[in-house]
Amino acid sequence: MNDSTKRSKAEVINPGLGEIDKVRDILFGKYVSDFEHRFAQLEARLEQDVEQIKDRLTEKMAGMDDAVNESLSRLDKMIGQEQKKRDAEMNALHKTLEDARTTLQHSISLMEDQANQDLAAVKAALQESHEELLGQSKVAQDELNKQLNLQREELQSDKVSRQTLALMLDEVAVKLRSS
Repeated sequence: MNDSTKRSKAEVINPGLGEIDKVRDILFGKYVSDFEHRFAQLEARLEQDVEQIKDRLTEKMAGMDDAVNESLSRLDKMIGQEQKKRDAEMNALHKTLEDARTTLQHSISLMEDQANQDLAAVKAALQESHEELLGQSKVAQDELNKQLNLQREELQSDKVSRQTLALMLDEVAVKLRSS
């Protein structure tokens, strides 16, 4: 807004106000225009400084944004590498555990086979010993039966001799009585 519009509006609202503006322009006109010029320069310089600060802040923000993005990118790469490393270690550990499980199962299977073979050998040895004992028992029983039969025959032959002796004695006794 220029001064003439201010004055005309001021005169319409307050008719004496326009004259005060004229007096003020006369008294302070040079200083006011100098102040307005200084304020305009100061305002322009402030706007320029604010623009420079905005530009610097924008550049710094962009630089910081780039630095943060770069750091995040490096962190993502490091995390990815670490994840791959951990996955590889986990797979190696899983493979090691699987190999250990397989080896353990194989060892258990071998031990079971060996135990079964040992058990079969013990069973066979026991069966053989049993059969041998049965054979020895049968031989011993047969031997005992033979000896028993021999002793019975001897006893019977001894018994027969006793009977014969008794008969003889009976005959002698009869003869003695008859005589």
